[in-house]
Amino acid sequence: MGIHQKYIAGRLIYFNTGNAGGIDYGTETAEASTSSADRKFLSMYVKSTAATGDARGIYARLNLAGTATSGYGDAIRALGYVTGTGYSYASGTHSTLRIGTGATVTGSGAGLRATLEADAQTRTLSGALSALQVDSYIGASNTMPTVHGFIRFSDVGSVLLSHLFVLPATAGSATVFAAHSAQNMSHSIRIIDSAGTPYYVMCASVVGNRTGGS
Repeated sequence: MGIHQKYIAGRLIYFNTGNAGGIDYGTETAEASTSSADRKFLSMYVKSTAATGDARGIYARLNLAGTATSGYGDAIRALGYVTGTGYSYASGTHSTLRIGTGATVTGSGAGLRATLEADAQTRTLSGALSALQVDSYIGASNTMPTVHGFIRFSDVGSVLLSHLFVLPATAGSATVFAAHSAQNMSHSIRIIDSAGTPYYVMCASVVGNRTGGS
């Protein structure tokens, strides 16, 4: 496989000894498989009691350092692949922040955090950039169910959330949250509730009455 391993200071270290370095656990045609219920194929339980600094259960960094003409790069790629039937829930990635009894988070807390980052430099960045990209990739001839959408919001706990989004506390001229006086609404965004009832978020195509313009 082009790698060897050893324990150093209580850590299992993998060393790349060639261009074909990597770790394989099953293959696409020969999967690691079990019929036992409630199994975790890879399980890791870790704990930090540090009073300062950062702690991360898993840290993965992919350095795309080539002179590329095409291709993709993902530091982490998760694929949930359903080939059986009758599953009540399935996802590609399930990320949760759980706050235990008596515990506190004094700053920001989120079940999933997505960050778009760029080093300081005088330039105009290229590409279609976003902190979060949500895609659909449905093959031909499928008919979608009544309840579907790019993003679904669901309250599953005993206490319901009161707000859909959290925006800056103060509206800013020409920012994502700006004051907008009376305007004829020319477009709408369609949404749907969990019961299948559609609603429409009204939009304006003219920025003349928006503070700071576009």
